[in-house]
Amino acid sequence: MGAAGAELDALAIRVRAMPRRMLIDIAKGAKAIAAQQGAAAGSPLKGKKRSGMRLRAIDTIRDTGTGATCRVQGVNPAGWVWVTSGTRPHRIRRRKRGKLARLTVPHPGTSGRGAWRTVRARTLTTVIPKVVRAQAAATVRG
Repeated sequence: MGAAGAELDALAIRVRAMPRRMLIDIAKGAKAIAAQQGAAAGSPLKGKKRSGMRLRAIDTIRDTGTGATCRVQGVNPAGWVWVTSGTRPHRIRRRKRGKLARLTVPHPGTSGRGAWRTVRARTLTTVIPKVVRAQAAATVRG
């Protein structure tokens, strides 16, 4: 095998390793966007005057027979789901102590701010194309 064959073999090995490297970079970008969105979302439990909710996102990258898969999901705090999707109207306990503590009052619910949908959309439109371009260019350059 000549020099050209050796270069093609090396290129094939680098191309085969691309999916996992890309997924690691994509997961890092998505987690950064999630942290930024969490800070901007505010907390439904503490009121709007407090600082924003910290969203922790975790990723799971697994190798498959033909490549790799990646899953990025938001974890903690518990109220993050409410910030994203909102709640229906429901009854809550009064916040007072004493005789009135057992009474319930109607809560109107919240509309949700769609923060996780924003993370997903920004990852699909900005992070993934940038990572794919950079990894393809780096793989071809060697």
